[in-house]
Amino acid sequence: MSLFCLCSAHGSPGVTTTALALAAVWPERRRCLLVEADPFGGVIAARLGLNDTPGLASLASVARRGLDTELVWRHAQELPGGLPVLVGPPSAEQAHAVLRDLASVFAGWCVSERDVDVIVDCGRIAPGSPILEVMVQAEKVLVLTRPSADQLRPAAHQLRTLDASGTRVGLLLVGDTPYGPAEVASALGVDVAGMVAFDARASEALAGGAGGGDLRRSLLVRSVASLAESLGPGPADSTAQEFEPVSAVEVSGEVAT
Repeated sequence: MSLFCLCSAHGSPGVTTTALALAAVWPERRRCLLVEADPFGGVIAARLGLNDTPGLASLASVARRGLDTELVWRHAQELPGGLPVLVGPPSAEQAHAVLRDLASVFAGWCVSERDVDVIVDCGRIAPGSPILEVMVQAEKVLVLTRPSADQLRPAAHQLRTLDASGTRVGLLLVGDTPYGPAEVASALGVDVAGMVAFDARASEALAGGAGGGDLRRSLLVRSVASLAESLGPGPADSTAQEFEPVSAVEVSGEVAT
């Protein structure tokens, strides 16, 4: 298994939408699962017309004796483009309770599973969050931030905190203004793993709005596909999943959590 976690330290730079897009363009020859594990509550079900269950909550209720891949898959739903997702509970109270029960056994499954690549939307990270138990097992944790001073400072602090815990971590910029990757890396002395382009038109189209043209050629989707290629087991181009014209994924740094 390849396990990748996406999170933020401050604000709403686009963790959920980036995780959705990354999972959607993951190489199709690899089985990929998107997990919404935001301790402040999930939004994917509400945005994309899914039910709150099955999902993480229902999986937690049957996971006390351990997990296997068949059991995990039974609690996943499919997005319109066919992407399987474990949706998170809608409230912070529910999400914290579910993650406290599930984090340890889910982390154990991630370590033992070999045939599924997992992308986890960890939302905004707070000290003591139960999802940290999963993040420490990840091949890479990406801390997302818009490249502005008010978001870069807490993101850099979070990155150093995770790095000190032994977590393999890098900074992922959403957009390149007012500061680009080279400027951020030089000023903060941190590893900038990459950049996701901000593309409002593609974002609107992927959310079910008009326009957007061939979304696979949009700057946003191309940048996420490039990220998938650098992270995943091979190119994320012709074998990537197709985007459905209506809300297969929603890609916007402004509306994601």
